[in-house]
Amino acid sequence: MEVDQLQRPATPVIIDATTPPICISCKKLVSPYEKGVYFNCPNCGKVLIWRCYRCRVQGTPYRCPNCGFEGP
Repeated sequence: MEVDQLQRPATPVIIDATTPPICISCKKLVSPYEKGVYFNCPNCGKVLIWRCYRCRVQGTPYRCPNCGFEGP
């Protein structure tokens, strides 16, 4: 089979789509190489909370959307 005879798809094929994490305090994307942190809510444990480096260092408050727990 020659290279000219190969059929290629008309559009690119997406194998897996992911959503990047968003800081719960400032609502900005947490980049992969940033020193962000994620943890379960200390009160209910049901929500995964992401915090960016800046909000974590500055002590910006966050709030759990499930139980309303507020933390520094």
